[in-house]
Amino acid sequence: MKLMSNLTSKMMFILGSGVVLIALIALAHGGPECESLGGDCATDGGWDPMAKLDEIGTGNYDKAASSIGTNWPQKSREVRWNQPVSAFENETANETEAATVQNVVTPSASKTEEQKEPLSRSSQFQEWLVPFDAITDQDLLLDISENASEHIPGSVYLPYPEFMLDGNLKSVEEVVLILGDAGVSENDSVLIYGECLPCGGGPSAATYVYWMMKSLGHENVRVLDGTVEDWKEAGNAATSESMVLPGTVYTPHITMQYIGSYEFIKEGNPQIIDARSMQDFGINSIPGAINIPYESVLDEKKLKDEATLRRIFAVISKDRPVVVYTNTGIKASVEWFVLELLGYDAKLYSWQDWLYNQQPEGNLSG
Repeated sequence: MKLMSNLTSKMMFILGSGVVLIALIALAHGGPECESLGGDCATDGGWDPMAKLDEIGTGNYDKAASSIGTNWPQKSREVRWNQPVSAFENETANETEAATVQNVVTPSASKTEEQKEPLSRSSQFQEWLVPFDAITDQDLLLDISENASEHIPGSVYLPYPEFMLDGNLKSVEEVVLILGDAGVSENDSVLIYGECLPCGGGPSAATYVYWMMKSLGHENVRVLDGTVEDWKEAGNAATSESMVLPGTVYTPHITMQYIGSYEFIKEGNPQIIDARSMQDFGINSIPGAINIPYESVLDEKKLKDEATLRRIFAVISKDRPVVVYTNTGIKASVEWFVLELLGYDAKLYSWQDWLYNQQPEGNLSG
């Protein structure tokens, strides 16, 4: 099956080796973040979408198991926030920044009355995160939940593990074949919903598949603002039957726009967000990164309201690109999605690739 021009075919060779889809997917490699996808955390990962792509899944990343010696989180806190390592306390000379960081990394244990109100979504917000009442007959609903027994009526069921093999994303060639066999084409208006129930739920699986499809060049793809449980709570009926569509050909148009790389961080001087937990950030982080744990953008299993999200990322400038990462990037895809929604030039990356690329430079300890 001839899917591409010569130039695109070359990209397929690079990506089809199992790879960009981290690049698309070293994000899918193991590590603590497997918890969000229920994968095998013994698998390691890589990232470089160019020179290192073919190494992903070969075992060459096993050597990157240790941490970097320099305590960059400490330096980052001291330089950026003028705060002690022990905590993000209000000891900074810049009270505005301190309040912002406090809001970002220390979510309140109990919801305020304002948070209990229905989440506010502007019309622009809803163009990316679609409410139930905006679903049309032209939309193809894609349920990516694992082991789902109920669906929104009219949904195509394509659980995200179908795209994975041994903790890694399958090759581009395999991924587009899976999409085509499910009746999904690159021209469809796709609405993605679902979650990883064994991992505790939340939108990371949906935003990750969304990121994957955007990297395949899919233009008209969005995320549904809620799951089948939210659908039922809104008074709608669910069904145990999913839609079966005739197979088609999915033709990708690969873009590297949303994929971070080690070289980009080293040479491009982007802003860097560490979306892991404060504890992991406190152990070590990429130099210059600030910590915005991915849970900070969630209100239970849904994204917080737009005004709150804008406040959380107010310390990030829209004048420079921003790279967001977690161990494998899956949970980071939630923040990547929000950043894109808010108008940032955002890219997804992985901590595992950073460690791998630091090793030849002699920057790993242990």
